Formats: sequence, C-alpha cells, structure tokens
Amino acid sequence: MGGPHAIERKGLVFACYMDPSKPAKLDPAYTARLNYETYLFADSTARALFLGDPVLYCGPLTDPVSRRRFRPDDSSPSVPHEGVVYYFEGYDQLELFAEDPEAFRLPAYTMSSAPAPSGPTRPRGTL
Repeated sequence: MGGPHAIERKGLVFACYMDPSKPAKLDPAYTARLNYETYLFADSTARALFLGDPVLYCGPLTDPVSRRRFRPDDSSPSVPHEGVVYYFEGYDQLELFAEDPEAFRLPAYTMSSAPAPSGPTRPRGTL
C-alpha cells in the first residue's frame, strides 16, 4: 500500500514547501501539482502564495513531452489539463501535448483520504 496512510504509518514527516520549519499536511487540500511534481504545504495560506506565482517558486520541472528537466519562466508555454497546469520547454512540446494529453500522462496518482486498495497498483520502487 502507498499514499498518505503508508507515509503516516511509517512516521515520515514532510516539510512545507514554502516554509520548511512547518510540517506539510498530507491532504489534497494542501497540495499543488505542476507537471509531474507535487508540492506539499502546511496550510492554505502557503498553498495560495505558491499558486499565486508558481513559476517564481517551483524550481525545475519535467517537460511532459520531452521528459527533460527545465526551469520555466514567465514566457514558458503552459496549459491546464485535468486540474494540473503543465509547463513546456517550447511551443512544439505544447502542440504535441495538446494533440493527445493522455499519451503523456504518468501512471495515475491521487491523494485521497481513503485507504489505498490492497495489492500492487504500481511497479515496485515507484511512488
């Protein structure tokens, strides 16, 4: 089993992305996703600050088309898809993504308050 419940059982604590002196809450209401990265926050204020200018705070992201790491800036093309804003190295990657976003998805990942289903749901060694 994975997800927040497994993390809690192991006693792991993650720091808030915006204020590392505070523990992050393992709850979807206190997370943000950009591309394939998930950011955890201690409270709604920290999350709102991050979402107010994610390019300022996010650091390197993985382009979903090229799979290369890059540092987005205010001129980086982006598109929202299913609640996640995706940033791209260039407009060529954005166009390929727009043609078939599902082709560039990672295996499903969700944070829910319900316990994870029993049995393997992802390859071993992945989150």
